[in-house]
Amino acid sequence: MSRRVFLFFVSLLVGFFVLVIARLFQLQVVRGEKYRELSRRNYLRVRNLYPPRGDIYDRNGKKLAYDEPRYVLSLDHMKLSEEELGQLRNTLRELFGVDLDKILEKEKAGSEPLRIKEDLSEEEVEKFYANSYRLPGVFIEVVPKRVYPFGKLACHVIGYVGYPNRREMKKLKGKIAPRSFVGKAGIERSMDEVLLGKLGKEEVMINALGKVIKTLNREEPVKGSSIVLTIDVRFQKIVEEVFYESGQPAGAVVLMNAKTGEVLALASFPGYDPNRVYENWRRITKNKLKPMFNRATRGRYPPASVLKVPISYAILDTKLGSAWDRILCTGSFFLGDRRFFCWNVYGHGSVNLIKALQDSCDIYYYHYGYEMGPSTMIRYARKFGYGERIPLEIPVKRGFLPTPEWKRRRFGTPWYDGDTVNLSIGQGYILSTLMEQTLMMMAVANNGVIYRPTLVREIRDPSGRVVWKNRRKVWKVVKGPPEYFAIIRRGLREAVKRGTGARAFSTIVDIAGKTGTAQVTVLTRRRRRRKLPWRLRDHAWFIGFAPYRDPLFIIGVLVEHGESGGRTAAPIARRIMERIYMAGLNKEI
Repeated sequence: MSRRVFLFFVSLLVGFFVLVIARLFQLQVVRGEKYRELSRRNYLRVRNLYPPRGDIYDRNGKKLAYDEPRYVLSLDHMKLSEEELGQLRNTLRELFGVDLDKILEKEKAGSEPLRIKEDLSEEEVEKFYANSYRLPGVFIEVVPKRVYPFGKLACHVIGYVGYPNRREMKKLKGKIAPRSFVGKAGIERSMDEVLLGKLGKEEVMINALGKVIKTLNREEPVKGSSIVLTIDVRFQKIVEEVFYESGQPAGAVVLMNAKTGEVLALASFPGYDPNRVYENWRRITKNKLKPMFNRATRGRYPPASVLKVPISYAILDTKLGSAWDRILCTGSFFLGDRRFFCWNVYGHGSVNLIKALQDSCDIYYYHYGYEMGPSTMIRYARKFGYGERIPLEIPVKRGFLPTPEWKRRRFGTPWYDGDTVNLSIGQGYILSTLMEQTLMMMAVANNGVIYRPTLVREIRDPSGRVVWKNRRKVWKVVKGPPEYFAIIRRGLREAVKRGTGARAFSTIVDIAGKTGTAQVTVLTRRRRRRKLPWRLRDHAWFIGFAPYRDPLFIIGVLVEHGESGGRTAAPIARRIMERIYMAGLNKEI
């Protein structure tokens, strides 16, 4: 290589080196402050990608709850200066009517992007893109929105969703983020981890204007599994329409398949619209009737004369009496100097077990309950499911079975004979739920077999494949001769044909069942026929099955402060069953 060529290449390298040094001097010294500021304000952000929750279906595939996409205006405010926030306040107020100060005050804790306006319309989305240059840090997210297409229908079964609280964040750590929707009631809550899905993540580079300039990494969210319920929308509609048509303000209905334990309809009244829970929160929570309270599974009331059904079985099983032994009802029962009245103060005359069930004769049960004693009555009530933990997919409160030991601990007083006779007709300290009473009647309809109640039929993964299917299971068996149950069933059929449940009688379907009128205060026994304030009126029960000879349905009706099981609860049960049969739905179970 010649000296000239060598010097040329050396000069070229020196010149290139000088240019690099000059450029670095310009960037780091002359314009260094500007680029340091830009570098400081360009940053990485990891954003949560929220998955759609799984769908909830009725037994025939109708969607009861699902997610649909919604556009949300969000703000990544962490790197914005006070000057930029000041300008942004005015722009957001001008374009979207948003008060940024209120949002910042409410959401000041946490580093998640702030959701400043939800459910954007198409016009608002277009307005954002036309003005995005004026909105530093603002972007549009597409996030799931929970939709309940039937509104109030089956609201206490399905439930609703909301943002997680601290306890839920701790319990579901790693599975949810602060803006995840979690179940707050019903199946949405009890099956939350099935419905949740898997969070996604994206790592993005944000520029000085708060805009995404590059996506570095993205993990897609995974939709949650879907749940198919045993509820049938058609049955549920009938149940809710009939109850609302009755004009009663509060109560509950449970309708079950006698041969499987599947809950076909479950309703508590009044209800609420899960689509508008937070919008109507103040009105709902101030309503004295407590629309969110599930009276079918959580309400506890004296079982009243419905308890005479398991007591009748106890009379037969303990051999205290036969189906044909008679007791004279004169309208009164004496214990020492105390007098206990039958609901019919004129008396029922000579009654056997079938007539006692037919006319709900208190004197008959006072007599045998007193002979039996509280321990035996409680033992038989427990055999039929009273006071037991019921394995349903939503919480069921336990009923309460009092004992002499409990009374001594609770009140410091002994158990009196009057407590025993009150217990024999389902009054006094004993409490039960509608679900308990309905399951008790299932035992009568099935010769002692109580199937495990269930609301969930199957679970499907996001692709629609069935990953779990429910199977019929026996929960309890009341072991006894089938003729005992046959005798009781006959008494319950007579109660509907010509007794206290006569208003449940139908020419369309043969219904059998037992009424109950649960005393609320001592006033109601003596002043039942007088006008009392609603809150002092007796609770009304009707628990039955249909058809009589081959039971397919178990139905339980509770009317809170309904005054009389025969007058208010029984007609509701009849109308429900008639509409089911007139629509031919009984053939589809």
